Amino acid sequence: MRGAVVLIIAGFINKVIGFLYRIFAVRVVGPEGIGLYEMVIPVYSLILVVTTAGIPLAISKYVSEQVSLGNIREARKIFWVALGFLLCSGLISVGVLWAFIPTLVGEILPDPRVYWCILTLSPTLFFTSISSAFRGYYQGLQNMVPPAIGQVVEQVIRVTVGIYFASKLLPYGIEYSVAGLAAGTMLGELLGLLVLALTYASHRKNQKKLLPLNYRQKWNSTGNILMSLFAFAIPVSLSRLINSLLLALQAIVIPLRLQVAGNTLRQATELYGQFSGIAISLLGLPTIITLSLATTLVPATSEALSKKDYHLLRSRTVKALQLSLIVGLPAGVVFYLLPEQLCSIIFNSPESGIPLRILAIGCIFLYLSQTSSGILQGLGKVGITLRNSAAGAACNIALIYVLTAVPTYGIRGTAIAMDISWALVALLNLCSVCYFTGVSFSFGNFVVVPLVGSFLMGGVVYSLFQLIWAWTGDVIITTIGSLFAGGTAYFVYLLFSGTIKKDDLSKIPGIGPFLNSIY
Repeated sequence: MRGAVVLIIAGFINKVIGFLYRIFAVRVVGPEGIGLYEMVIPVYSLILVVTTAGIPLAISKYVSEQVSLGNIREARKIFWVALGFLLCSGLISVGVLWAFIPTLVGEILPDPRVYWCILTLSPTLFFTSISSAFRGYYQGLQNMVPPAIGQVVEQVIRVTVGIYFASKLLPYGIEYSVAGLAAGTMLGELLGLLVLALTYASHRKNQKKLLPLNYRQKWNSTGNILMSLFAFAIPVSLSRLINSLLLALQAIVIPLRLQVAGNTLRQATELYGQFSGIAISLLGLPTIITLSLATTLVPATSEALSKKDYHLLRSRTVKALQLSLIVGLPAGVVFYLLPEQLCSIIFNSPESGIPLRILAIGCIFLYLSQTSSGILQGLGKVGITLRNSAAGAACNIALIYVLTAVPTYGIRGTAIAMDISWALVALLNLCSVCYFTGVSFSFGNFVVVPLVGSFLMGGVVYSLFQLIWAWTGDVIITTIGSLFAGGTAYFVYLLFSGTIKKDDLSKIPGIGPFLNSIY
């Protein structure tokens, strides 16, 4: 819980900074420029998945297991072996990407203006692969502070440098301006890596003084460690590879199928930018919590399993899934009720509210699938997550191909395809979690209570929006006021319904005792 809260706080800061970045980026390069950038990111993510090969998550799992058993030296060796592998794979990936840039631009990606963006972004692969090893190590120790600080530093540099370069290069052409955004990403990742490396050096020096080593421990050979890492990492890597490949295919297929639906290349690029760069970005706000939960659940679940504490395992599983519902359901209601207003206020792009409203219907399944994947990975059932991800990806790309090309659907068809595929993956994951953990859920407390609260909040938001709008006529004041009132009503409802208990409040670092005293 504490680790998740640390990541949630860092994630919230990153999302705020990232939103400011997205706002300024949209205003500097426009939806067309965002569309160009979003075409590159899936390709970059795909290569990064191959580069890291699921190793960071394996580090987190096996370091957590060894530390829980007191094998500190073994945990350190696992980290160093994995770091050496990731350093080599990062160098190789950068070289391969540079060699294939002409092929990517000339034959695969639909817009050749992405050349300079890919070229600028490519060194980031090396920095990210190394920093991922440090993050996996700290997550295995269940010390989420260093990764959180590194992420905030990376985000701050990415935003400030990226926006500066984008604005300075805009007079030379939109393709150079987008490359400026990529330069910010590269430098941000480099600074984030330096923070993690310096923190590790300081931590190692202090740990030598405080933590005696057990020299009777047997060291596994480097080969055995690598075999263990790859046994876990390969299915994880394949699952992430499927997701990254899906994003890359979406970046290619969606603009092409939008053209089949009757749009020009520029119109298709702009629509894709609205969908991927704006609507999906807004939908990603609640993932501050669900992805933080997924990250902490891997070592936490692995720790409970290694100690054979099945009661703790089931308790953590239920709490994590319940929190995903508590956060995801009201978020979906807000995105459905106020899509144009949110997109207009934040991005000055009210048209992006069209796909956002449709995505809001199925977003709860996206959040549940992320949390349940973390549980399954902590259980070591990585093959199950691979199977479920593959089924969802196949469903997604098939529906996108069909529905996006229908003129009456267009980008709406893309959003419908996303909803259906998220639902499929979430249901498959939840069935697997129930089977392997033996957890059972009270449908009333688990689903009905947050669902009723979400509809209550939605009623407050909708009613107050109409009232304040008639009084002020200001969309910003109206939206913020109605959301604040609705959020307050929802939180009070959760307290009085017993969904949030005093014990839950007390576990929040820093402010937990204060909240517990006034509740």
